Amino acid sequence: MDKQITSDVVYSQSNNFIESRFIDFTVLELKIIEFLISQTNVKDKAYITKKKNKFVSIRAIDLANVINADHTNMYAIAKKMVNALLKRSIEFCYIDKQGKRAFKGSNFFNNITYENNIFEFEINYAVLIYFIDLKKYFTQINLKYITTLHSTYAIKLYKLLKQYQSINKRSFTVQELREFLCLEQKHKQFSDMRKYAIDVAVNQINQSTDISISYEEQKHGRITDKIIFHITFN
Repeated sequence: MDKQITSDVVYSQSNNFIESRFIDFTVLELKIIEFLISQTNVKDKAYITKKKNKFVSIRAIDLANVINADHTNMYAIAKKMVNALLKRSIEFCYIDKQGKRAFKGSNFFNNITYENNIFEFEINYAVLIYFIDLKKYFTQINLKYITTLHSTYAIKLYKLLKQYQSINKRSFTVQELREFLCLEQKHKQFSDMRKYAIDVAVNQINQSTDISISYEEQKHGRITDKIIFHITFN
């Protein structure tokens, strides 16, 4: 481990990574990703240069404690989680040569091993560029706020709004927010999206993190087509 095992650690990630799409990830899986990002540092640039994957080992009970997960039956949880994480792909966002938004699908992990109550995560070296030696267009996150959230929508929205904390406002079209929250196949009525995703996320963020948010809807006729979030620092 490169850093002390704690949830109170500040780390950076590129805004492109924040705007990447994590399709079908669970809350636990997103928290594990965030924890592993918090364990990267500038020395890891050598992994990118040499095209070598980074290995992070941690006791299962320590991982459970740091991300506020149940550790009463870690073997069963580990087996389910490892199988799921290795199948999950991320649509990594980037800006192409024409200055347009683009994405590429890739896995965060090459392998995950669970043995003697210890996890070993083999992180794909290609994803490390999103977390280390960042000069601009990045956001700082404190892991302790991520670990208090218990909705995937809250984790995703929190990070999207932390990007704009200094501006105090961020706007999305309804379609943009659907894509960021991976809601294309869920809550297709905006009233359901608002009730089961947006309001749930807003309440958790306001109760548990370092920012407070509210939002207003802009309508085209009777249909909401834009959402404006207002962001203040707690």
